[in-house]
Amino acid sequence: MILIPAYLPPISYFKSAINQNKLSICINTNYQKQTFRNRCIIYGANGLHKLTIPITNNSRVKKDKDVTIHNEMQWQKNHWRAIESAYKSSPFYEYYQDELAPFFFKKQKFLFDFNFKILIQILKFLNTSIEIKETNQIDDISKLNQILNPKKKSTNFKPYNQVFLEKDGFQSDLSIIDVLFNLGPETLDYIRSL
Repeated sequence: MILIPAYLPPISYFKSAINQNKLSICINTNYQKQTFRNRCIIYGANGLHKLTIPITNNSRVKKDKDVTIHNEMQWQKNHWRAIESAYKSSPFYEYYQDELAPFFFKKQKFLFDFNFKILIQILKFLNTSIEIKETNQIDDISKLNQILNPKKKSTNFKPYNQVFLEKDGFQSDLSIIDVLFNLGPETLDYIRSL
């Protein structure tokens, strides 16, 4: 399976990859705006909350590997506060917070590198043994773009307990951290059951 690293991608992203022995990360694609490359969706007290990593504005077509993060904004601090506010009362927030927090305090120059590092950490959280390699070729970019498209019709996955379930009902296919913080070590089994 070929993927592009995304920012705390949705459960459907991992559903596509989790049963693979090998995962290829494409390093030669063009950056697409308004995708999960630089955004994710979490579930907070006020409903769904979109977190977007600001990127430097450059009108030239860029390769994913060349997109730089606009670190002059305090996006990391704001994102960590939003994540903490949304999930600090979830059953497994404390279990993962110490290993996730550094991503929100150490600046990264390139979006691709940041996303790749956070993807590796999430795969460690999931306790998977997927071999990851880089590739320059992709056969079907449209399938990849569909996985990364936040405007696609949301998949209705089977419900699990969420922090604000009683307030707003179950919200499906959110960022992987939603299921991690709520199901903890059972996350991998949940994804495999979808």
